[in-house]
Amino acid sequence: MVQGLVSKLALSGFGLVFVVVGLYRLAKGRKQWVRSGRITDTETTQIRDAQPGTVEIKGTAHPATDATLVGPMTGRDALATDVEVEEWESSGQGGGSWETDYRNREAAPMTVDDGTGEVRVELPVDGELTVERTTTEVGSDDAPPEQIRRFLDETPEVDEATRREIGPLSVGDRRRYSEGLIEPGEEVYVLGAAREERAGWGERSLVIDEPTPSGDFVLSDKSESDLIQEGRRGGVVSVAFGALLAVVGGLVTIYSWLAA
Repeated sequence: MVQGLVSKLALSGFGLVFVVVGLYRLAKGRKQWVRSGRITDTETTQIRDAQPGTVEIKGTAHPATDATLVGPMTGRDALATDVEVEEWESSGQGGGSWETDYRNREAAPMTVDDGTGEVRVELPVDGELTVERTTTEVGSDDAPPEQIRRFLDETPEVDEATRREIGPLSVGDRRRYSEGLIEPGEEVYVLGAAREERAGWGERSLVIDEPTPSGDFVLSDKSESDLIQEGRRGGVVSVAFGALLAVVGGLVTIYSWLAA
């Protein structure tokens, strides 16, 4: 009897894990879908007409100070960088998935100019940086290219992929290295909250450096339409997958107690 109870508890616990993960994916998908709706509903403001509060602007990004960034992999000048290192985790059954080992996003203060005026933009800690990324995949029997070697040498937080010699072959971890940049002179999209700051004697200027009351702050080199489509598509996929996991987990949990 005790053994049967333990088996039921173990099976129901397994099912509850699916339920929790499914509910998380449901919530994440809903958040993506709702935010894409807010992007759709927010009208683009010309910078000369911008006022404190929620604003959506589009324009050309330029450095606001002498402090800029350098792409960790490409070495190009940048105003914002998004770097990710993923490693392939095999399931042992011919499948597997990419797992993130390292992720770092940074943004320097910048000004955005739309031809009617310019405004300072600073990425807050809880802001979202969404940029087009270039990915380099290094196979298990390949040596990383020079730019990846340089990145590994200069980034102590990322260990070099494990490699071992098997006869004439060199075998190691399978990895993906991705880098996205916002470069000076690039067109950007910004959604956030603007506030006034003192610029000089009797002068005030706006800075966008806080999320909106709805919690949105988006800095991107993608177009508004691309961001909307990605949010809707990602939201639908996440909601569908989350619902499937939650239903399967619920059925497993119920079955564990109904089974004889």
